[in-house]
Amino acid sequence: MKVVGLVSGGKDSLASLGKCLKHGHEIVCVANLSPEEATDEELDSFCFQTVGHNHVDKIASAMGLPLVKGTIKRDTSKVQCMAYPARPSDQEDEVERLYDLLSEVKKRFPEVTAVSSGAILSNYQRLRVESVATRLGLVSLSYLWQRDQDDYVKELTDEGYEAAIIKIASMGMKKSHLGRHLSEFQSDFESLDYLHSAGEGGEYETLITDCPLFDKKFVIKNPSIEMISDDKFAPVGHITFQLESEDKSGDFTNRLKPVPLSSTLQKLNSSVNQFRSEAPLVDVTGIENYTNKKCWTSKDGIWCIYANMSGSCVDKLLSPIEGLKDYTAFVHVYGKSISNFAAVNKAYNPNFDANPPSRAFVENNGQSTDVTIDVLMYKQNDRKTLHVQSISEWAPACIGPYAQATTVGGTVLHAGMLGLDPASMILTGSTEGNRSESVYLQASRAIKSYHAVMPIVESSMELVGLGVAYVLDTSDFERVAAAWDAEYHSSSSSSVYPVCVAVTVSALPKFAAFELQLFSSILSATPPCLSSEEGIVMITLPSMAYALCPLTSIPEGLKKLSDAGFEPGHVKVFTSPGDYPSLSECLSSCGDISTSVLATQGAAIISKEGTKEMSSVALIWSAKCNH
Repeated sequence: MKVVGLVSGGKDSLASLGKCLKHGHEIVCVANLSPEEATDEELDSFCFQTVGHNHVDKIASAMGLPLVKGTIKRDTSKVQCMAYPARPSDQEDEVERLYDLLSEVKKRFPEVTAVSSGAILSNYQRLRVESVATRLGLVSLSYLWQRDQDDYVKELTDEGYEAAIIKIASMGMKKSHLGRHLSEFQSDFESLDYLHSAGEGGEYETLITDCPLFDKKFVIKNPSIEMISDDKFAPVGHITFQLESEDKSGDFTNRLKPVPLSSTLQKLNSSVNQFRSEAPLVDVTGIENYTNKKCWTSKDGIWCIYANMSGSCVDKLLSPIEGLKDYTAFVHVYGKSISNFAAVNKAYNPNFDANPPSRAFVENNGQSTDVTIDVLMYKQNDRKTLHVQSISEWAPACIGPYAQATTVGGTVLHAGMLGLDPASMILTGSTEGNRSESVYLQASRAIKSYHAVMPIVESSMELVGLGVAYVLDTSDFERVAAAWDAEYHSSSSSSVYPVCVAVTVSALPKFAAFELQLFSSILSATPPCLSSEEGIVMITLPSMAYALCPLTSIPEGLKKLSDAGFEPGHVKVFTSPGDYPSLSECLSSCGDISTSVLATQGAAIISKEGTKEMSSVALIWSAKCNH
C-alpha cells in the first residue's frame, strides 16, 4: 500500500514507518498537526504529541519526504469518551483537525491508501485514528500495537533509532533526563514497576535524532528547560532547543525502499486463497420448514435471540433489532455464496457503530435465500467489545464492523478467526495449494492469534470452554484435531481440555481452509466446566452454557441444561442430508426455543477422549437463570 505517516518527531511514529517499509509498503509523504500558535511548544493534547513540533520539517527533510501540516488549538479535546463517533457532534474537536489534515493529504496525494500511526497501548489514540481513516476510506496501519515495551525499546536501540527525551511528566522521571538519549536509561526504566518503559503512560516524550530512515543525523543544541511542575517525586517539564544536522557516512539511496513481500507470501496470496469445497450444492428442500423465526427472550429479560432471519436485504433483516444494536453480543451470518461476502459486508457495515458485536461469517450454499442471520443480544450495561481495525503485528485486524471479542456477563464471545498473518493479512498455508496441510497451518496460526487477543480481554487460552471450527471437508477433521491437541494436550497448562466441534461448510471468507470461534471465561469469573454423559457434552461458562449432542439426544440435552440451572434459548443443528427425515421429530421437543438448521457434510466432536465423527450435531445454547 501507499502510506502517509503521521509523525510527531517522536520514536513511535518513526519506528512505525520503519515497520511499514519492512512489511512492503511505500511511504509517500508524512503529515503533522502542530499548535496554531507557533510559539506554543506543548499543548498537552489528549491525542497528539506537540512538543518538538518546530523540528518536524527537518525530520521530513532527512527522510526526503514531502510534509503536509495542519494545526490544532489548545483545549480542543472535546469528545473524551473512549470510542470516537463516526459523526461527532462537536466539530471543534482536535480529531476533526486530523480529518482535515488527512483530507488534504488525499487531495494532494490521491494515490495514498493507508495511514501509519505509532499507537502501542493507547486505545484512545488508536480508535481516533481508525475512525478518521474509516471515514476517509484509508487503511490504518499500527505495527507497534500491543508490543512488549521492554522488547520494543531494546529493538529501537538495536536498529539504530536514537531517541532524545524532550518532555517528562511522571514519577520516576528526573529533570536530568531531559535532552539525553533514551538508551542511557533503558535499564533504569525497565526496573521501575510503576513506569512504562516506552512511555506509554505519558511518562515522557521523545524526538528522534537519528534512525535508518534519515540521510543525516541531528544534534540537540542550546537546550532550555521549562518546568511546569518541579515536584520532587513527579516533575513535569520539557525543553526548547535548536536542532542542528550532521552528515552521516554511508549510502542512503535505498533507505525508504519497501522490502518486497517474500516469494512464499506472494505464492500464498495467489494460491492458498482458492480453497472451497468440491461438494455439490446441498439440497435443503424441507429444512427451512423446521426453523423457528420467532424471537426468544429469557424470563429475566436479559437475553434475547433473533434466529434464522433470512432474505436478500441485510438492512431489512436487521430491522427487528433497530434501537437495540448496542446490546448485540454476537452475530452469525450465513451467506448462500461467499462471492457475495463484500456486498453483504457493505450492507452490514452501516448498522453498527464504533462498538460492534463479534461475528462469524461462513458460506452455506444450500440455503434458498442470499443471507441468513442469527443474533444474540445481552441487555445489560457490562457489555465490552474489542474492536481493532488497524493492521499490526499483534493479531488480524477486523476490517469492518465486527469486534475481535465481546465480553458479556464474564463470558467472552470471540469472533471467527482465520489463519491470517497479522502484518500482511495473507493466509498462511501451503504454497502448493495442499488443503490438508493448510488446514493445520491455518488452525495453528488462528490459535496463535487468539493467544495475542486473550490478555486484552482479560482471558486466556486456559479459560476456553468451547471451540467451533469450520472446515471444507470431513477429511479435514483429523488436522483440526491435531492442531487442537497440540494446543491443549502438548502445550497448555490448563486442567480443562476444552471441547471443539468441527463442521463442514461450502466456503469461508478469503477462501480460507479453516475458521475458528472460541468461547472463554474472563480471569475474574468462574472458569469453564465440562462434563460428558451418555453422548452429551455440557460446557458451562459464567453467564451461559452449551450442550453438544446428536439430533436424537436434543430432549436430553435440553433437560440437562435446565437441571443445571440454565434456560435453553436456541438450538443450532448442523445436519447432513441423510438425517433430514428425522429433523421434525428431533426438533419437536424444542417448543418455543428458537432454532436454526444448516446443511453440512458431517461433524466431529473433538475432546480429551478423542475425535468422534457423526453425520449431524446439535449445539444448544442456554442462559444462566437470574430469576
